[in-house]
Amino acid sequence: MSPILAKLLRRSTSRRPVDHHPDSPFARPVYERNATIYKLLAHPIRLEILNVLKSRGETSVELLLQILKVRKANLSQHLSLLRHTKTVMMRKDGLNVYYQITDPRLVEPCRILKEIWETNK
Repeated sequence: MSPILAKLLRRSTSRRPVDHHPDSPFARPVYERNATIYKLLAHPIRLEILNVLKSRGETSVELLLQILKVRKANLSQHLSLLRHTKTVMMRKDGLNVYYQITDPRLVEPCRILKEIWETNK
């Protein structure tokens, strides 16, 4: 596992019990899983990758490189993180590699934040 992936997936070391207060809508493990996803989404290139995959559907690495205008090594690193967290799926067809988002709802926070920023200008 890459050091970046290990850091991203590092579990919270909170000592708060699993049971939660009635005023808190979720148990602590739910917040910890959500925080892992937010960490994953906390990079503009990964957000852009996910949004492109949501809008285009299955997309080749070559097309992603053209759209995102990033170096292949950089794209590969981001796709590897997304793949290891099961955020995207990969398919090979000969020499071509294709990616698709596992659940389009993953990019909803990005859309919601965009709406909030536009509303509060």
